[in-house]
Amino acid sequence: MTIASSIPVNARTKTKVGRPRSGTATERHARLLEQSLNLLMTEGVAHTSMARIATYCGVSTRTLYARYTDKYALLIAGMQHMMEQDVLVMESLGHLQAQSLHQMLTNIGRFILSRVLEPKMLSFFKIGLTEVAHFPQIAREMKAVGPERVFQLLAERLSAYADKGELPILNFNQAAESYCELLIAGPRMKALFGGLPADWDREAHLHFTVSLFLNGITGMKADHAQA
Repeated sequence: MTIASSIPVNARTKTKVGRPRSGTATERHARLLEQSLNLLMTEGVAHTSMARIATYCGVSTRTLYARYTDKYALLIAGMQHMMEQDVLVMESLGHLQAQSLHQMLTNIGRFILSRVLEPKMLSFFKIGLTEVAHFPQIAREMKAVGPERVFQLLAERLSAYADKGELPILNFNQAAESYCELLIAGPRMKALFGGLPADWDREAHLHFTVSLFLNGITGMKADHAQA
């Protein structure tokens, strides 16, 4: 059984989630996921117990275990919720469908870069580097509900531009992942271990990445683009 499959399918429909009692059941559950993920991202999964999470969120451990088998299932659910919210934001960035390819990549890239470089996200990534080595299944589950959801959104948008003849027929998932790696890999590693230079220009990096990516894929021949 995978971690994701251990998450109750009716988790969002239950009405009792403990304190706080304000808001609808869906709102309370969303708040529970957000608070849980915040704690796990701050203190690390290995050092956080279900009892600690329950206390932090103001609910009982019984409430948590009624929904999730363990803290790893709760982590995956929290990440999935966070990514759903992020995707909604990205989808609403100035009506992506009506934007030029360059504008679309710039707007999505700006949001992704800002999120990845948030101190909390950097801390969580550093924690993950240590912990997923011992729990490879966790890494696969986290990738499925995290980065791959972003890749999917971006691949769908790239495909739409190909339909309009503005791009060659690509392996769109690979292209989306490549764009994100170009965008975030360098800045994130520097921020994690060396510190970004004081004069680092986020917008300049974003526009350089967009130009590099577009010049690369628009010049690809069809046989190479689909490889």
